[in-house]
Amino acid sequence: MKKAKRFLTGLLSAALALSLCAMPAMAEGTGETTPTTPLASAIDKDAKGTITIHKYEYNGNEDKAGTGVAGDENNVPTDAKDLEGATFTYYQVMTADELVEYYNGKSTEKVGINTYVDKNGQILSAYANKPNDSGKTGKNGIVKFGDGETGLPVGLYVIIETETPAKVTTPVEPFLVSLPMANPTNKAEWMYDVYVFPKNATTYGKVTLEKKGRVGGGTPENLNGVTYKLEKKVKDDPETWEEVTKNEQTDEDLGTLKTTDGKITVSGLSQGTYRFIEQSYDPDTGYILDQTPIVFVVDSEGKITYGSKTESNVTIEVINEKPDLEKKVIDKDNTETEDTDYSVGDHVPYTITVSVPNNITKLSTFEVTDTPNNLKYDGNATLTCEGIAVDEAVYRITTKGEDVPANGFKITFTPAAMENYAGKNIVISYTAEMTAAASTPKDGNHNTAKLKYTNKINVDGQPDDGSNSEIHDDTVVYSYTINVHKDGDDKKNLVGVKFDLYKQVPEQEAGDKALTADEVKAYGLPTAEAGKVWVKVNTDTLVTDSEGNIHQDGLANGDYYLVEKETLDSYNLLNGPVKVTLNISEETSWNENFEYKDGVLTKHDWDQKTTKFTDDKGKDVTDTATITVTVINRRGFDLPTTGGFGTLLFSGIGVLLVVAGVGVLLSLKKKNRT
Repeated sequence: MKKAKRFLTGLLSAALALSLCAMPAMAEGTGETTPTTPLASAIDKDAKGTITIHKYEYNGNEDKAGTGVAGDENNVPTDAKDLEGATFTYYQVMTADELVEYYNGKSTEKVGINTYVDKNGQILSAYANKPNDSGKTGKNGIVKFGDGETGLPVGLYVIIETETPAKVTTPVEPFLVSLPMANPTNKAEWMYDVYVFPKNATTYGKVTLEKKGRVGGGTPENLNGVTYKLEKKVKDDPETWEEVTKNEQTDEDLGTLKTTDGKITVSGLSQGTYRFIEQSYDPDTGYILDQTPIVFVVDSEGKITYGSKTESNVTIEVINEKPDLEKKVIDKDNTETEDTDYSVGDHVPYTITVSVPNNITKLSTFEVTDTPNNLKYDGNATLTCEGIAVDEAVYRITTKGEDVPANGFKITFTPAAMENYAGKNIVISYTAEMTAAASTPKDGNHNTAKLKYTNKINVDGQPDDGSNSEIHDDTVVYSYTINVHKDGDDKKNLVGVKFDLYKQVPEQEAGDKALTADEVKAYGLPTAEAGKVWVKVNTDTLVTDSEGNIHQDGLANGDYYLVEKETLDSYNLLNGPVKVTLNISEETSWNENFEYKDGVLTKHDWDQKTTKFTDDKGKDVTDTATITVTVINRRGFDLPTTGGFGTLLFSGIGVLLVVAGVGVLLSLKKKNRT
């Protein structure tokens, strides 16, 4: 490819040398001239002239020899485009006298471009200090030497393209211009304003950036709505970059570079060094904005080099990272869930799973905060990764401080030390005791976990300490109420009856609250299940109020036993405990969120208005979350005083029974005699 283009450029340059130099003869194949011309005596050695170079970008094969007149512009191919940014330098290698002498044949020396330029296209040192100047083509592709009052003196000039735009594959070969040169249409006339129309072949590169997002160690997925800025290194100033806003091949605006289907494709890139810099996400999806430059190089053949790979059309895959956090409460069946029920005093087990991003070591902030409501952290958090304890050197747990919630905790990680945990999950396990302030379902007892992390990495690869995002996740624990209504057999409310409430719990949870075997027997409670013991639920004795009711709040679903301790005069105590089954079903309504608002993602939002509770009969108990049980006490029989009617009645009955017995005996004896 290079050889073909260089050959084409050589042909174009040779044509220029043949047509533009007003030398009457050229030595075949040598680019040299012979010093003869009949018009030399007509040259005005004191005249001033100009050389106008109109540079074009052209990649075709059409070519016509130039004659030095302005009208040659009409011979330029229609698909050639003005080329801006080409620098040309002229050297005056012959004075007016020398040029006239040469044309008069007084010099027998043959001259050509190789007389003044080396094989690399550089001016020979012997001519480097000759009068010279440089100029760069403008947007119209034109640079003009000698413009103005001074003009260029008569002489022979070497023209060298000393700097080309990046998209030019090979500069035009150096060429000679005689000032003046013979008018092609009137050989008796010399032209002091010469026009040259050189052309350059160009090559462009094309690159595709493929953007993906990855959560923790998950599978990367296409990311849309990510915007980038494309910059190109300034050739003369390696520390300076300029934004690329146009396709150099078509001159069309690039517009906003934003990923669609996870991709951005840019073509029309001339040779040079480029870099993509990430700018923003729309919408904000919590991925860490990484402005570390993505640098690639376009060579003179339009090939792209990125990393160790060089190809014609390179696809650069870029993965952005994001952490995640998931909060769960573990129910009594040892199942992780978002909502369940527990009793006051229970130690509720929780897990927080943190997905660590692969670029964790680039971050400055990575911390987890747990905020309980009507719960108190038990101070027993453990951190594991793939079943192995996390190195305590990479985190610190605090339970006090301005930014630590009451009864909760904060875990501060050291990102720079977490290389071994990149792309993995860290599981935080702990328990929290449900306090006496626990709410019934109207409010629930929430426990919110929050992950705060650095969400931006600057161009220099350092974290932006002022830019953070948060992920919130919530769980809720409910507690319910047992209401016992105490009636007499006459349907009157019984006031002042005393009860205790009991339930079975795992033996390890009971501590010194466990009942003894004698107490269990005395209260008439059934034998506890294996691994469980009986405990009293209420702290203070439950006493029926003026309505004949007792209430016990803060209870989880399950079986409870109500033991009557003391009843009213003239009423019998219940002959055993009353089993009460608390079985309330809840349908928690959660709002799922996936968009960040002001840098915060609340993954689960509990919708109190649409959460419902029903009892085991299907009755809606959303407002109270209460099971009501009615217990009836019976009156005992009152014995009459001694000597009263009752005594006589029972005595009479006894006499009759005795007489009847005697009669039976006499009858039996009579039968035996006969």
